[in-house]
Amino acid sequence: MTDSITVNKKIYKGLDVCKLIAAVLVVFLHTVENSDYIANGIKFTITAFAVPFFFIASGFLFFKGLDCAANKKEYFIKYEKNLILLFIVWALIIYSPLVIKSYIQGNPAASGLKIVLLLIRRIFIIGPGVYWYLLALIITICFLYFCYEKKTEKLLIVAMIIGFSLNVMYTSFNSFLSEISIFNYLFNAIYFIFSWESNFIMCGIPFCGLGFIIAKYNFNISLKLSALIFVVFTLARVFEYTSSKIFSDSLFFQNNRLSIAYVLQAVAFFFIALNIQPSVSEKTSKALRQLSSFIYFSHAIILYSILNKILEKYMGNNIYLNIMLVPKLLLTLIICVVLFVIIKRINNKVLNILING
Repeated sequence: MTDSITVNKKIYKGLDVCKLIAAVLVVFLHTVENSDYIANGIKFTITAFAVPFFFIASGFLFFKGLDCAANKKEYFIKYEKNLILLFIVWALIIYSPLVIKSYIQGNPAASGLKIVLLLIRRIFIIGPGVYWYLLALIITICFLYFCYEKKTEKLLIVAMIIGFSLNVMYTSFNSFLSEISIFNYLFNAIYFIFSWESNFIMCGIPFCGLGFIIAKYNFNISLKLSALIFVVFTLARVFEYTSSKIFSDSLFFQNNRLSIAYVLQAVAFFFIALNIQPSVSEKTSKALRQLSSFIYFSHAIILYSILNKILEKYMGNNIYLNIMLVPKLLLTLIICVVLFVIIKRINNKVLNILING
């Protein structure tokens, strides 16, 4: 999502369009803020593949750029500088003050040292809010470059297998495997360090690495087959969500929720994006790419810190009802688009950082 899609003058317009779709799905993911079974089922089914898709696309485009670059080290450094700059601006300067405030208010009895340590973990190890993606990508790209330079593809594949395995075990079989001491210790360690599976080991390297390998070997799946795979695994995603009701007498399905099908959803969606040829100009394609980045980076602040606060004053907890899902989604997107258009028209070098321009 944060990379340049122009490689040797080739524009991947399908990726640009699908990045915007994925960004909207991420907004919907965060708009569902209640425990309603249907609403959460829709969220579970159609949003989990969005960020993995971003990682796959980033790995794919990073390889394309790196492989074609005359000075590969310079390309890598420039790529990393761009990611680090985005992290500094969005995660540290804009969002971290909100994180600091919430941690101080949420831990009134904690010492200053404990607050500082918690904030270091939250901001620089886990990643604050949605910006965990940037932190994971920064580290992952370093690893991919190392593997490329050292020609250690086996190391990359091993790391991907370990990452995917940890992800599946931690998300889908946590309760079941925790009965075994070694897995219990492992899961506790993962929780202690990262809290969740969204990190460079379990998400960044596996999915970015997949895109990297797809690009290296020019692997492709036809549009029709990709679409079929996407539909099949979307239905599988529905099964995963409803499995606890289907197998209501099974203790395993009551304590463990399967979450695997989104991996194939993300892969299929990537190949759909790679194969479609939308009728848009290169200028429009670039604008869509920048808009998808801006929506991803800005929507959480707009939704949680601004829109919800204003609506709560007039509607109270009613803003979390299902009837408000679409209005909040649309309002958030409208605000994002308006701010994006304003920044584009101002065309200031500093402000353009906000849209990854």
